[in-house]
Amino acid sequence: MCGPGADIELLMEEYWKPTSWLSNYKFENPDKMGPLTKKFMKYVKSANEYGMKATKKGFYKLLNRKLVPGNNCTFFASIKDAGIVELHQGWNGSYTESWYTKGKNWDTYLDGYLRRG
Repeated sequence: MCGPGADIELLMEEYWKPTSWLSNYKFENPDKMGPLTKKFMKYVKSANEYGMKATKKGFYKLLNRKLVPGNNCTFFASIKDAGIVELHQGWNGSYTESWYTKGKNWDTYLDGYLRRG
């Protein structure tokens, strides 16, 4: 990053740190977005647009896969830690439900300014 716009680009970058040392996710280049990231972001975006809750269970159902404890737990933690999605939890009358919405760094990631710190 050299040249006249370098200072502006530095100001636009957002840094994140994973809570797990096991995470190897970077989420830095949207052009090299992995298939799981691409599918999950599309799912979250669609669910939000249609007023539905984007849950892990719904995502796995869409993928036609069974959700078992531990499935891609590092991925879900990392995409949340990066601020690409935000995790919400609430009592639905039967159990505590968890769902995802677009996070504060959703657009930052898609614009290519998200960095792992």
